Amino acid sequence: MPDTNDHAAASNAAASTAAGAADLKPYRPEIRFVDIDAYGIVHNATYLVYLEQARIHWWRQVVREAWDWTQIGVLVAHHDIDYAAPVRLGDALEIACSVGEVGDKSIEVKYALSCEGKPIARAKTVLVCFDHAKKVTTSVPQAWRDAFAAVTSE
Repeated sequence: MPDTNDHAAASNAAASTAAGAADLKPYRPEIRFVDIDAYGIVHNATYLVYLEQARIHWWRQVVREAWDWTQIGVLVAHHDIDYAAPVRLGDALEIACSVGEVGDKSIEVKYALSCEGKPIARAKTVLVCFDHAKKVTTSVPQAWRDAFAAVTSE
């Protein structure tokens, strides 16, 4: 997993070619002992951390150099998770992301969580674009829209 968390490597690789949906790599978090609750399964709140990491991993592959979060970033407006099965220590969790609805200022990111092909959960996050300099919400940049269209048009 070293390449999934190395920002410089991800940025350099991402800048080289345009990604299509088939080229997107899912995020594979390490299930740590600290993630496990008294029932021996991943605690429900930990999934939000996994989703955040998966979203960043996906975003770097899709939006690439068009993302300067110090200028235009995103705020989380909503999370929704439907659990189907538990994840245990040692499981190989895989999280695939895709773009859902894109509004004027909002972006929906969808997640499919699985372990060895078995569905674990479905989730979505609604993000709102935010201009850090002006401290106001703002429209989804056209470069982002183009990047999303490139991975959904296949």
